[in-house]
Amino acid sequence: MAGMIIWSLLIATGFTFTLQTQTWAIYIGTGSIVHLILGLTKLTGEDIKFKKGAERNPFDSIFLAAVGMTFLTFVISISLAIETPYALPFAIAVQSGLMWLVHGAICKLKVCIFHAISRTISCTCAFIISPENSFIRQPIIVVFCYAFTIFKLEKRWANIQHGKI
Repeated sequence: MAGMIIWSLLIATGFTFTLQTQTWAIYIGTGSIVHLILGLTKLTGEDIKFKKGAERNPFDSIFLAAVGMTFLTFVISISLAIETPYALPFAIAVQSGLMWLVHGAICKLKVCIFHAISRTISCTCAFIISPENSFIRQPIIVVFCYAFTIFKLEKRWANIQHGKI
């Protein structure tokens, strides 16, 4: 949900702000997703706490490694954006979507794997077709991927609650 909120805001910045402001919005917005997640989980009662050492479960360790991996790949986005600013939203959209692949593999959720793959393919096609519209099209694609994935995960959760899974 946090990613969908931030990427939805990035659609608005893509329509209204200068290229420099759009660039900063991508950096600040996507960098804020983790913080928004932590805030939202407190509101929903989930309250994520990543324990340290032996207390940490394997899922947390692998997922945090995936987050770290994604952050490390941002040097590619930054370097690419220096030469081609319109590549920034494309690169960040694909790189930040990589975590869905790891999450899907760990939890055995095909919809998460589908999210990562369809997001990558769609973002790549949109960038190849129209790189100058990247600050609008990339966030729209990401939001659609989130909407589909959240819908499917909510439906799955409802089925679990009703004993259908």
